[in-house]
Amino acid sequence: MSSPDDKRSRLEAQVSDEVDTAEQRPAESTSLFTEDEHAELDTLVNDQLEVINNKTLRALKLGLVDVHPYYRLFAASIVGTVCKYSKNRLRAGFVLDGHINNHPKFPPKELADMLEEDLDFFTAVLSAATIGQFKDIRDYDFLHSKSSASAPGSSPEVTAPEKIAVENSRSAKFFLKILQNYQADTLRLYYARFVTITQSSGTGKSRMIDEAGKEVILIPVNLSVAKPYPPSDPSIREWLIRSVAETAEVMYFRALALLYGLFTQTQICLEELAKSLLNESAHDGASTRRRLQRLASKLRDYFMKGMTFGEHGLNRRTFHKAVKDLAEEFFNSKAPLKGKPISPTQVGEADRVLKAASNLSAFIDPNRVLSDLAPTILLCFDESHDLIGPPACIACGKEVPMWAIFLSTAGKFHLFAPDRPMDPSERINTDELKTYDPITETGFDEFAERVVSGGPQSTLSSIASTHHMAHLGRALFAARFDEGSPSVRKSIVSFARAKLLGYFEGHEPGTMPDAAKLACLAVRLGLDFRAASSQGAEAQRVQVERHMRIALFASASDLRMVTTSSSEPLLAEASCITMRASKDWTAADSLRKHFRSSEISLGDRGEFAVALLALLARDAAVAQNSNAVQETTTLQQDGAQRVITVTGFLKALLETSDGELVAQPPTSYRESDTAFHSLEDTFEDGKIWFNHFVRVDDYDVINQEFLWRLISRGAAVICATNQRGIDLLIPILIGDVLRKESVTAILIQVKNDKSYTEKPARWLFDAMDPFRVGLFSKGVVPLPVIRMVFAVASKESAVNYLQRGYIPRLQETVPGRAVPAPGLKTSFTAYDIWCSGITSRTFRAISPDQDVIYEDILLRARSLANPYTPMEKPSVFEKERGDMRRAMNPGVAALSQHHQRYIDDTQDSSVDVILDDSIPETQQEQFIEEQKSASATRVYRSW
Repeated sequence: MSSPDDKRSRLEAQVSDEVDTAEQRPAESTSLFTEDEHAELDTLVNDQLEVINNKTLRALKLGLVDVHPYYRLFAASIVGTVCKYSKNRLRAGFVLDGHINNHPKFPPKELADMLEEDLDFFTAVLSAATIGQFKDIRDYDFLHSKSSASAPGSSPEVTAPEKIAVENSRSAKFFLKILQNYQADTLRLYYARFVTITQSSGTGKSRMIDEAGKEVILIPVNLSVAKPYPPSDPSIREWLIRSVAETAEVMYFRALALLYGLFTQTQICLEELAKSLLNESAHDGASTRRRLQRLASKLRDYFMKGMTFGEHGLNRRTFHKAVKDLAEEFFNSKAPLKGKPISPTQVGEADRVLKAASNLSAFIDPNRVLSDLAPTILLCFDESHDLIGPPACIACGKEVPMWAIFLSTAGKFHLFAPDRPMDPSERINTDELKTYDPITETGFDEFAERVVSGGPQSTLSSIASTHHMAHLGRALFAARFDEGSPSVRKSIVSFARAKLLGYFEGHEPGTMPDAAKLACLAVRLGLDFRAASSQGAEAQRVQVERHMRIALFASASDLRMVTTSSSEPLLAEASCITMRASKDWTAADSLRKHFRSSEISLGDRGEFAVALLALLARDAAVAQNSNAVQETTTLQQDGAQRVITVTGFLKALLETSDGELVAQPPTSYRESDTAFHSLEDTFEDGKIWFNHFVRVDDYDVINQEFLWRLISRGAAVICATNQRGIDLLIPILIGDVLRKESVTAILIQVKNDKSYTEKPARWLFDAMDPFRVGLFSKGVVPLPVIRMVFAVASKESAVNYLQRGYIPRLQETVPGRAVPAPGLKTSFTAYDIWCSGITSRTFRAISPDQDVIYEDILLRARSLANPYTPMEKPSVFEKERGDMRRAMNPGVAALSQHHQRYIDDTQDSSVDVILDDSIPETQQEQFIEEQKSASATRVYRSW
């Protein structure tokens, strides 16, 4: 067997050969230009360089210019000129305006960093300018435009998308800041420096780690199965799971061997890459940090070279082959026998792993000036907790300044903690040692195109467009949209639908699993899960893992996770398509099923049932609108098909005469000359754009200042609990340009209480004053509003338009009709509508066979509010159980059952009588009078 020194020398030579080969090969990518095009463009570039850089260019050709930092700006001008004359196939952002010899423009940071950190690239640029041939420069992947995803004559589909460079890497820097704070926490004892990043698919976990790899040494291993991007490392995974018959002890030792190979080969690779650094030293904190960043960037570029959509490049594949060879040697030296426990000698082999990790750390930070303060090495595993977790935790103890990072969409972060029986030191066996809370902050809206109130791009057709929606939310959709061909961009909604449903695209909605149906509802209704339910906790994990739900917070101590359906209009649009395409599945039936299972929070007002009706009415109005609007050819302006009128929405929502609806006069008015203006005339320019609801946490969001922002996301509002006067709000924009002063709303209050019938309660509308609810700030000239009350528990179904009275004798007669009198003059104009019942006789979105479904949904919501007798018609025994429950909650209500266990009321001869639904509604008033006539009786309505 060869000695370790011989093995190391052989591996160093191998890495050196790889680096030399990489220097000769600028990029493993198909050239974007033909040979004739290269010659043509070389002439243009040389002519331009003679004009703008004549002095320095002559010095270069005379051999008077060397690879010195002074000439980086000159090199940047060369690259900018090459990009300028590239038939728009290279990155336009690198084109520099102005003469380098006279008031030059400073180069973009990304290009400046590349010239500073990559000596090979710097040298190649100067060499190309010396001979006047720039073919090798044009073939660098780094310079390729996002729009040139394929070579001339190749397929228009995306085959090797370049990873989008995020100019503002806030998420990566914040991630490192979290690790730095974790590392600085000395008040609690932690087992090891390992942490999970738990988040749903497409949120940028891998991108964030990749960006962090520009600051610290990143050792990435992707052990996922058949993951297209980032590509997996199948050779490493196959080696880890070589034999399914191996015992847990053998698998553990195999993982230790892999870690040894990773640490050793990374150091060999870094030592070779460090040779190209220009006189870099590590004598203090600043110089060590600078050297670390340059080494990290070189290692990242080394791994990234030649990577395609489904496979890593030659460099990373060769690196992992060397890792596997080292691991094989380590494993074969003292591998445990099948069926035998790990011996003390084999446990001692963990020290070899720690030694390899320590050597790597010492090479990066020889004076240990950074290691105690901030992360310097990240050992990152993608979807791999079951294979590598416990050994990685040992390697990343406090003895070594290294962090093990585990990426997962599963949400099962408890699996990343080390298995106590497998830990040789058994330090985790006491609960005194803790694990770090998972990290969920991966960034959101990072590719959003910021909307300016009243700006030229703030038209409804733009903000409701596919282009705008694709850039909101998680990074996945924006990256795919920007990098993709026209056919990829056009199918972005279908792609989002497949991701939302968990790749059930092509299946009939009726065959979808319940979890996929729940995802469709949650992304449009903002559904929350019950925190106390174990069933709900598991359902949350499934939604995060498979159906794009966002994890906001996770706790390692109690395995608790808080999740949400964040506002993502593209996913909402995908859900809309699924709902419209369904044949044997209805959204209402699915909502009822999940309400029954108590996985999700029901709300006690019936607000989710009403929100669903609003969405279905919106979808119906959009379907009619799409038939009338000519389809645009650009995805930047196709939002016009998704924008509907106010009257179009109300007609699709209410089962009423369209003529009566649009002719409704205001219930109250601000100016006398608008007293008889119909709803249709008043909202002639009113537009509505929403495809989902967000459940807000703050009362202050109900204001023009924030509602215009929600319109830009296509979001309507489910109000915070105890919001004054209203439960839901649908924003309206007057005109086509989005600005806050043009925003008004449909204000909705929901009453899931049987005391509210088909008879309008006018005082409820008075409580919906748009100034009191916060829609308009003090001093603002208010726009007209529409106020609606949904008395959903009413047994009678009707739609009533509130008016202040009728003029008995008409000055301007209308045949067969009385003209309504002018409404009440107030500080604002309002049109009031009272909707009773929630059946097909009130709402067009409900078919007659769905009446019982909505009734059941409301019953479930009411039952949650009444914990004593939750059933609609309790039996005698259930009433007795209710009395027992009331006795367990003393003092909270006037019924004697809440007081009889601690108050002696034997002197009180009165009797409590509960008025419930067992008494027909037509007989309730008579019943109350009869009971009141008995002097010793108190009458209470049921909860």
